[in-house]
Amino acid sequence: MFANIAIAFLISLGIALALLLGVKGFYARFSPEMLHILVAALAIAGSTAAGTVALSSHKALKYVASLESGAKNVTEQVDALQGEYGLDSYGISASGLLNGHVEGTAAAAKSKLKRARTLSIVVMAVLNLLLLLFLANAAGKVASSYSRSYDTDDDLDDLGSSSSSFDDLDLD
Repeated sequence: MFANIAIAFLISLGIALALLLGVKGFYARFSPEMLHILVAALAIAGSTAAGTVALSSHKALKYVASLESGAKNVTEQVDALQGEYGLDSYGISASGLLNGHVEGTAAAAKSKLKRARTLSIVVMAVLNLLLLLFLANAAGKVASSYSRSYDTDDDLDDLGSSSSSFDDLDLD
């Protein structure tokens, strides 16, 4: 399981680096500020994929549960037919033979699906948290750049309204 997580992480990292290099190669004005947008887009895409896996595994879990109950109903019907036609004289019943296999197979499938659902929900939560952190960082940088631009504009206004040292010189 951890090997699958590591492989998925390396694939995601490779895709992110390829996108970063691709964007930098195609768009010469790529700046580090745009990295936040790229990370946000990757986080949204990864979160969407993880959410899709969570929903799919939940639906598959319901499907496995319905298959299990259907298989148990079929074995009960086979037992009833055996009793009706007198085929159970040796004490062999379909439910006795097959219910253990049905339950074991369903339990293994349910366990894997529950694990996949839980892991995808955790991945989705982590990616959304990373998205929040990157967007907050980007917003902080934008806010500080705006405040710096307002400070610079005020300084320029001050320079225009004040007298310079050249005005005070008497050249006559």
